Amino acid sequence: ENIAAGYSDPKCSKGSSYTFRSDVYSFGVVMLELLTGRMPLDSTKPKAEQYLVQWATPQLHDIDALDKMVDPALRGLYPPKSISRFADIIALCVQMEPEFRPPMSEVVQSLLRLVQNPNMNRRPEDAGHSGRLDDY
Repeated sequence: ENIAAGYSDPKCSKGSSYTFRSDVYSFGVVMLELLTGRMPLDSTKPKAEQYLVQWATPQLHDIDALDKMVDPALRGLYPPKSISRFADIIALCVQMEPEFRPPMSEVVQSLLRLVQNPNMNRRPEDAGHSGRLDDY
């Protein structure tokens, strides 16, 4: 199976050139791999789940579905709001229409804000947590 196909911008057919927006798509696929622990193309999965982007994209904004698709190795080791924000960034990167994808500089800035925000990096069981959702 052609693993590279799972990273390729679907709008780039054979012979067409890749652009910086294609790179943003590919980076979104890598982030989706990190989130889910799955390969971008997996022929051992049921047909509807073989292509990671097609399977995951509809679930990225559904907090319950998102929790179920997170890599089991990460379960409980992350603050839910940070995963939700990470999923939002991924969704922007893997949009079908290249013109709607953000430039990589914006992706980097969004990721930096995510990791530098102390409220985004606390888990519910971390000390000092008040139990309020807006702590995240």
